[in-house]
Amino acid sequence: MPHADPVPSFDARRQFLHALRRVLRPIVRLLIRHGIGYAEFADVARGAYVECAIRDSAGDGARPTREQVAQITGIPRQRVDHYIDHEDALPATRSTLANVLVETLHRWHTDPRYLDPDRVPLELEFESLSGPSFQGIVAEVNSKASPAAVLEELLRTKSVIYSDENRLRVVTRSFIWPRSSPHGIENFGASLAQLIRTLEYNLNSASAKNNRLERFVSADQGLPARLLPSFHDFAKERANQFLLDLDDWVARFSSTVIDQEGPRTEAGINVFFFVESPPDPRTLSTLVQPARRMAAPEDEPAS
Repeated sequence: MPHADPVPSFDARRQFLHALRRVLRPIVRLLIRHGIGYAEFADVARGAYVECAIRDSAGDGARPTREQVAQITGIPRQRVDHYIDHEDALPATRSTLANVLVETLHRWHTDPRYLDPDRVPLELEFESLSGPSFQGIVAEVNSKASPAAVLEELLRTKSVIYSDENRLRVVTRSFIWPRSSPHGIENFGASLAQLIRTLEYNLNSASAKNNRLERFVSADQGLPARLLPSFHDFAKERANQFLLDLDDWVARFSSTVIDQEGPRTEAGINVFFFVESPPDPRTLSTLVQPARRMAAPEDEPAS
């Protein structure tokens, strides 16, 4: 009887590092494109290690010592002190208008005050002493946001147009992020973090029945390249209707007074289309030019 090859052991650590490499490649591609080198990335990564070690421990009701943080993360104590004692050591920025733009379009399409009897969004004046107005929607969404700035962005992306000199018409229910804009980059970070938090939650979930929604559809044997546009169009059409149904469901609770419902938790559904490139079997050494021999330094003359 032939001897069967032993089943290879599952190396969770190595598998996780491989998964991390796959996650990092598209991120690193973007970093290089935006002129962010490894040193800046490494600094952010170290800071994230320190922040995570501290905040996760604080969530359990404990306050770790700085020595414990250094031990958990493998980061020298001096570097740990740097991130703790200097608030500006971790990169931060002010939020863009992204959430205000999305919520403004959402309310305009779902709030009965801004709909006609057929549930078609009303055309609005920028401001009005009586009755609904664009300024009024923005004030409800975020009283600190500038209605003029919100309108400028919605006009620029053609989400809203002028129907005449004074009236505004909304033409889309979703906001398309301009490429490489502050809104688009903020959306990139938020969407990636949301996806990874869901995956991380499900990996740590004690029971599959408690998992958060995480589903995908893909062709078992792949699709002919010529069918990708058709598949994308079909998926986009079905996904749009699915998201509109969810948006209508969420709208029933968006105007509820917070004090009556208690604290709120941000939650939602994100849908995206993915295309996997075939793996490149070539080694890195075959993809770069041959190394040039470094010239040996000349001998220094004897003194």
